[in-house]
Amino acid sequence: MADAIISGVVNQLFIIIKDQAQELRATLGVEKEIKNLSSKLNKIRAVLVDAERRSFKEESVKLWVEEMKDLCYDVEDVLDEWSTKSRRQQMERSSQVAAAGSCSSFLPSCFHFKRIVTYRDIAKKIKELDSRLDRITKEKNQFKFDQASVAHTHTCDHEWKPVPSTAYVDASEIQGRESDASALISKLLQGPPGPLVISIVGAGGIGKTTLAQLVYNHEQIKAHFPERVWVCVSQSFDEIKIAKAIVESTTKSSTDLSQLQMLLNKIQTTLSHQRFLLVLDDVWTEDYAKWEPFNNCLKDLGNNCSGSRILVTSRKKNVARMMGSVYEHPVELISHTDAWSFLSRIAFSGRSSREEEAYSEKLKEIGKQIAQKCQGLPLAVKVMGSVLRSKDTEEEWQTVLSQLDTKFSNVEGVETHLFPHLYLSYHDLTPQMKRCFSYCAVFPKDYKINVDSLIRIWMAQGYLTTTNGSDHNEMEQKGREVFGNLAMRSLFQDFEKNYMDSNIIISCKMHDIVHDFAKFLTKNECYSVVWQEDKVKIENLHHLSLQKTGRLMDLTSICHVLEKLRSFFAGDLSPEQLTPNMFNGLKSVRVLGLHGCKRFKLPKEIGNLRVT
Repeated sequence: MADAIISGVVNQLFIIIKDQAQELRATLGVEKEIKNLSSKLNKIRAVLVDAERRSFKEESVKLWVEEMKDLCYDVEDVLDEWSTKSRRQQMERSSQVAAAGSCSSFLPSCFHFKRIVTYRDIAKKIKELDSRLDRITKEKNQFKFDQASVAHTHTCDHEWKPVPSTAYVDASEIQGRESDASALISKLLQGPPGPLVISIVGAGGIGKTTLAQLVYNHEQIKAHFPERVWVCVSQSFDEIKIAKAIVESTTKSSTDLSQLQMLLNKIQTTLSHQRFLLVLDDVWTEDYAKWEPFNNCLKDLGNNCSGSRILVTSRKKNVARMMGSVYEHPVELISHTDAWSFLSRIAFSGRSSREEEAYSEKLKEIGKQIAQKCQGLPLAVKVMGSVLRSKDTEEEWQTVLSQLDTKFSNVEGVETHLFPHLYLSYHDLTPQMKRCFSYCAVFPKDYKINVDSLIRIWMAQGYLTTTNGSDHNEMEQKGREVFGNLAMRSLFQDFEKNYMDSNIIISCKMHDIVHDFAKFLTKNECYSVVWQEDKVKIENLHHLSLQKTGRLMDLTSICHVLEKLRSFFAGDLSPEQLTPNMFNGLKSVRVLGLHGCKRFKLPKEIGNLRVT
């Protein structure tokens, strides 16, 4: 997300340097500082991939990234202030020139002096920001970050690399996937001849690989497919590596071949005389050029391997479509009953039957509530079961449940074992999509998000940059593309669709764990305040949502952060709470939501907003 913020600021600075260089020299005298800001931010942007990755586990890096983001917000605020004052000056000048008539020749010098006085404070702020960025840039050097190109090249070599999957699984430990397996087996065994692609699609951690393993090892599948091949693809989609894996699996020996064409020839030789099942687990790429050589190779096998199938697992529907899937199987969340069965099996693992029975009776009710908090996500159930395995008392289990009542990241082990899995989906997003996704942390949990409203909010925040600048229709279309990409990656759920056109999504929600992950990414930036909280620690906040869930909170406790807010959502406020002081503090807000408030007339203080 830091990359997205910096990209937006750098783009603004480039426009200013290009279009307003003369005014920078004549009025502000900060052209050099503006160019320095752009140059330094570009250099920092080059290491942000590595910095954001390391910020998950290194507190010092995390603080550095947060400081960097806060500086970028301040730069945006200053640029907004400059833009607003420039426009107001132009409007005032045009108005007074029209009123002055023949005396208008005396006005330019007056306005020139007024601009200098007005902008002196802005120039000072820009110089201070340049000085702050100098210090942040120097601090960057101590972390020895990888450059962007290096970080992308070695994405799979660092600690975020998932454990490569294998075909082996203990079917007795899989819970709630019997009907999914049955449906997939039916699709694999039936249908027209020729190698067909069938896909398993779903969110990270929902159990796609587990389902594929269950099907792969089913007796009907073993009997039907004389040759079965399992390849873990992962994010890079290394064609040579994948081809080698297929060859070595079918020949049961290593190969020295290193040319893709030679490997594909070998694949045709080994697979041309028998029906096969090829599983490609965890495919990410949407680039057909990478898949095309394999697709052509397998299609050319002809009738000799009639009935062969290719089973693909992916988080992205676009992958399934790119690969020409004839059937996409969506993996759904498991039931609360299955979640508890799965969690209890892990939590009580290693204990004797008598111990398990005793523990189960004592802890069952708490455990069921913990399982429900996982909202049917198998990976979350697995992580929580592992956390509970070392806890024996009611007090310890109750503590875990209490931590989950607030958010998952409060539980030890979640950030280490659950969030990295979600980070893979986040890392795959463009900077623009990252910012749009993480912004949704401002909404309360289980909030029904209206898609049209969400896109307008993204537009108001300036997240949807387009080739035609501020073209409304183009930005709205871009917003729909961004939302569609996020939805295709299973980052939203519970879709409500247009009854006349099922391709149009009207509203959606975020899974609680995905929401917690978004909050984790935007800590100190986005916050949903529950009104019954006695004390709320809010620092460097830019997006705020107030939830009325109990006794009212004293809103004076947040007045110190109002000036930096870009979003302010507050529903069902009374006239006493909508004080002029609140609006007097709102200088930079771009989205103001006051749904259900009893005061329908906004105070004149709303005019203090910086209009951009």
